[in-house]
Amino acid sequence: MENKQRWFYLVLFWVINFCLGSFYAWSVYSSWLADLYTQVSGSAVSAASLTYIFSVGAALNPVAMVIAGGMTDRFGPRAVLFIGGAVTALGYFLMGISTDPFLLLLGFGVCLGMGSGSSVIATVTSAVKLFPDKRGFAGGSVGAFYGLGSVCLPPLANYLAQGIGISSTLIVYAVACGAVIIVSAFLMHIPASRSTAGAQTSNGVNLIWYQMIRTGRFWAMFVLFIAGTLSPLMLFSQTVTVAQTQIGLGLSVAVLSVSALALANMSARFLAGAISDKLGRVMTLALAVSLAIVGLVILISAGQGDATLFFLGLVCVGAGFGSFVGVFPGYTAEQFGPANASMNYGVLALAFSVSGILGPNIIALTVSNGQYQTAYLIAIVISAIGLAAAFACRKLEIRQQ
Repeated sequence: MENKQRWFYLVLFWVINFCLGSFYAWSVYSSWLADLYTQVSGSAVSAASLTYIFSVGAALNPVAMVIAGGMTDRFGPRAVLFIGGAVTALGYFLMGISTDPFLLLLGFGVCLGMGSGSSVIATVTSAVKLFPDKRGFAGGSVGAFYGLGSVCLPPLANYLAQGIGISSTLIVYAVACGAVIIVSAFLMHIPASRSTAGAQTSNGVNLIWYQMIRTGRFWAMFVLFIAGTLSPLMLFSQTVTVAQTQIGLGLSVAVLSVSALALANMSARFLAGAISDKLGRVMTLALAVSLAIVGLVILISAGQGDATLFFLGLVCVGAGFGSFVGVFPGYTAEQFGPANASMNYGVLALAFSVSGILGPNIIALTVSNGQYQTAYLIAIVISAIGLAAAFACRKLEIRQQ
């Protein structure tokens, strides 16, 4: 493929992922929708009571990656993005017409979870395949635009909701996101790259997923992926609520905490991907886990009015998360080969599903009187296990050399 053409496709991947970043405006959506459901039903509905819906979306996200990853390897990203864009638009539409949590579950939990996961896997892994000479940069830059969307779109949603209401805001997001993804897919003509020839080689490259999961490298990477994504997903599920209850911030400032977390996430996706091309994938991931632990320690010490400490802690945790999402696609292709990289990364990303279930539930089950210290301590322990997993990954890599 010509150099100019692959850069054009990379730009399309950036634009698509900017729209997909709206998934992490959940804290904004849930706050506004909880008020709407309270008004409609006449009984109190809290944003915290809707947390399980975020867990469903986060859990289905990587499930969609597995399904769409195989489709991307087999048919190319175009068909996957057509489907992903349509399902994402449907999700926002269902959220926009919802008056109770059931349609929100279908819209955000099922449709956005599946649509976002499908579109992310099609774009990130295709970028890695198009840039074998810059895998960290390619995967990281696509992830960075996802992060940029998660910085810009939550405050935009809050602003629009103040003016036209949350229902109309979600309909606008349905039209805009669906149109961008589908039109971008129409402009793509990227051939499928799946090849089962030479699936087993002496140095372990180009493994098929069922060969991959038989290796020790896969399980060490799987544990590392869980450890690196659990604490951020825990916070993403209730960022606004935590900012209001633990620190005492008003709603408008609390919404900015989502953007702070997302901004760190975005920056790290790009920087960590590029750094890992120089420093190595495992070392970069180990540093990312360490940074997240520092952030959690800071969050433990933050109390009422400690907005600076709170934002600093969020930035550290968000940066750790972004590093993982930016590095892992290229890391997977390096360890198990590029031919089946989409499917393989989708299977590895099931670790994200585990984190999406555990993280929000840890914070929901352990919070007491606005105190989140127990949740932070549990996340620190899991992150420390991630450091051990990173060490194991490095040892297994050395054995393969």
